[in-house]
Amino acid sequence: MYRSNSPCFSATWPIPSVDWGVKGSLPHAGYHWDGRAKPFFEGWYTRVTLPCASDSADSQPVSFSFMYAIDPQQGGMAQMLGPQDQLCWRTFPNPQRFWAKQDDLALSHWGTFLTRRNPHNPTGLQDPLTFFQTCSSGYQFTAYLNQGILPDPLSSEPVRWLYRIQPQLAYGIPPQATMGIGSYLPIFEPGWQILMAHGLASGWVEWGGKRYEFQQAPAYAEKNWGQSFPQRWFWMQCNAFPTHPGLSLTCAGAERQVLGRFEEVALISLHGWESQPFLEWRPGQARLTWQVDPWGFWRVTGQSSAWAIQLEGYTQEPGQTVFTPGPEGMQRNCRDTLAGHLQLKLWQRKGQVWQQVLATESHQSGLEVGGEISRPWLGEC
Repeated sequence: MYRSNSPCFSATWPIPSVDWGVKGSLPHAGYHWDGRAKPFFEGWYTRVTLPCASDSADSQPVSFSFMYAIDPQQGGMAQMLGPQDQLCWRTFPNPQRFWAKQDDLALSHWGTFLTRRNPHNPTGLQDPLTFFQTCSSGYQFTAYLNQGILPDPLSSEPVRWLYRIQPQLAYGIPPQATMGIGSYLPIFEPGWQILMAHGLASGWVEWGGKRYEFQQAPAYAEKNWGQSFPQRWFWMQCNAFPTHPGLSLTCAGAERQVLGRFEEVALISLHGWESQPFLEWRPGQARLTWQVDPWGFWRVTGQSSAWAIQLEGYTQEPGQTVFTPGPEGMQRNCRDTLAGHLQLKLWQRKGQVWQQVLATESHQSGLEVGGEISRPWLGEC
């Protein structure tokens, strides 16, 4: 049962907007739909990684990821990936019950209600202390808060979650658009933005009859939007390295549309490492190569004039298929795990010599492949 006396929350509401240390809002944090584009989708991904008892393959790491999506004509969906990569999902067919700010990270979608106190089509954020008394299906998400409830057909108890977030790092220092200035133009499909490379989450998740409580657990958030999704893609994310707390790695690659044509592109970003709090490898500034199997193995490298990085991810678990937007609506054509093994190595060039300056690993990495990957994908950009 929901306990309103959670130590993580007070009655103060609303939660203020995030101060990222720069004037204006975080790039691409707001809702992008202009009311005309069709088809159109927008999706948000956020994750919290609970501390692992020991960083070994024999341990049972626990993470939760939350995926929220909206098609302004067709409706929305919420998905949760939990322990042992189990999936819980629900559709929200009424797009009129979706709300989002245009200039900041704040959104909600309501399914069913427990009371008539709310208007038929509520908008805006609800008080988190009364949310569960008024809603039996729905969510609300901001840079400071993630809360929701989804009925679980495998259990008599629904899945519930409520935690506050302390953002630590956005993307870049100062914050910037993940894919550069071109991301503001209708050229690339889809758009992609890392909203929070690293944050700290405190609260709880109720899943499968068990309550998981956590304090200052690593949190992460990103989003994408547009009129089409990539033909194929891969993704790696981790900000739970036992020997380097605060270090955050995100890597993604895709075959995407550019002015109606397809191109291969990739990016690696590293936040929170000692004297270099932000490093990135992107096309035009570095050379990136990758080998990604249909499932189970990822190897990505990036090299610029001064820095080189190598990432290797692998898993022997089957993972879980999740929904992503497609030409005919949401399609289950993407495979994820939240318990992948990731090895990270970083070199710095000093004169003519490359010196290794970082080697770390984690068993709590997010690993993903999606779209049309039927054989090992060898790529570069």
